[in-house]
Amino acid sequence: MEIRPCYRCLGYELFFSHSWPGARTELDSTLQDLRHKIILFESGPGGGKLSMRIGVLTPVRLVGEGIAASLAACAPAFEVVAVRDFAALRALADGPSPPELVIVDVTQAVALHEVRAFHAEFPHMPLLALGLAGREAEIVEHGRAGFAGYVRRDEGVEELCAKVHDALAGRLSCPPEITAAIMRGLFRAVPPPAACDFTSLTRREGDVARLVSRGLANKEIARHLGLSESTVKHHVHAILAKLGLTRRANLMRSMRDDPWFTEPERRSG
Repeated sequence: MEIRPCYRCLGYELFFSHSWPGARTELDSTLQDLRHKIILFESGPGGGKLSMRIGVLTPVRLVGEGIAASLAACAPAFEVVAVRDFAALRALADGPSPPELVIVDVTQAVALHEVRAFHAEFPHMPLLALGLAGREAEIVEHGRAGFAGYVRRDEGVEELCAKVHDALAGRLSCPPEITAAIMRGLFRAVPPPAACDFTSLTRREGDVARLVSRGLANKEIARHLGLSESTVKHHVHAILAKLGLTRRANLMRSMRDDPWFTEPERRSG
């Protein structure tokens, strides 16, 4: 089927999601691929100005500029925004024009628990690991952290562009032996997680965690503690990172039977 650049097609996503709830999941991959095809069409000769924002997380400015130049060479429609840390990446993702994909430079000792926390907050934003050595255990470990794809250290611009296109379309291309390793990693028995060390939290983080356990939203917590909503969000990120958790629901379950959080409440009453 020939796909023509019709922007109205993208608007049908809203119609289907309301009139047929089950269609949202089924159409998600198709719509991503449609956006990708339109962008490639528009970025070709005589194309329009449709653009797609790509985030790059790297502390090395030259790496960010190199990735921007590489992606511009393969598709002028890509608009690359480089940031140096997760705080800046969250601000970008929370902004009015968030990226549709983030490339993370993993050659610079990125903490995977920070990747997990970011992925938990922005689960629909694909993450692409740049610079993996290609070892099976390494790939599985990064996949568990939330990466949707990876670029090996020995791959070049052509492979980078292909991996970006695959990630935007919800696809993962990898050698058969890596596919087998991923399947083994998915079904391998995982030991039960160790108990969280809640004593590592500061007093303020404990206050925030206690209110999270009651099911309060960030805005409600901010009002209760007299803080700004952005400050509460920062505390929640720090709590999840310290405890090695990825979701608020995990935090609520972990605290449910822990006396470190329940006793102070009882004494204050």
